[in-house]
Amino acid sequence: MKRKILILAVLMSIMAIMAGCGEKNKTSSDLSSDTTQLSESLADTSVTEQYESTTISQSASASISEDDAKKIALKDANVSESEVNGIRINQKIDDGMSLYEVDFYAGNKEYEYEISAQDGSIRIKDTDIDNDFGSTVQNNAGVSLDKAKKTALSKVKGATEKDIRIHSEYDDGRQIYEGSIVYKDMEYDFEIDSETGNIISWEAESVFDD
Repeated sequence: MKRKILILAVLMSIMAIMAGCGEKNKTSSDLSSDTTQLSESLADTSVTEQYESTTISQSASASISEDDAKKIALKDANVSESEVNGIRINQKIDDGMSLYEVDFYAGNKEYEYEISAQDGSIRIKDTDIDNDFGSTVQNNAGVSLDKAKKTALSKVKGATEKDIRIHSEYDDGRQIYEGSIVYKDMEYDFEIDSETGNIISWEAESVFDD
């Protein structure tokens, strides 16, 4: 009788162990399934983020070049490139849209444009009469515009003529050269005496400052 009870106890222990193994295997299987589902979910998220990133990048990319933007602005202003002084072209992103800012002087006017880099459409344009004296101002200058330009550029190491805008005007009855240099996220505003070539004022600030 005792032997039967012992055998029965052993059989029950074996069944319990097998049952436990079954639960353990089931848990491992469930964990494996959960891990697979989590991996697939993370993969889907990665693909979605990559697609969104690509879409944003494509929406902000330029379809027209700086030269195209310049030609569009000059055509709208009805001026030739030979008439233009101190042209400056910068690209920026505004509300996810890629734009070209085109600024230049022609005659006694200053022109400012914002042109879509995607389709070349003119988003904003502005024209101001900047110098009522026209070409007479430069004829009276003791220092040439070219020399004044070189003086200003010498103050910003690495800047070239494509980074500067400069024009002549009268200020309080005195003839001066006024302009700005944009280089490496900095903008430098200056005034130069057209008679002596001396720098009258010089200011520098980040292009990100309002």
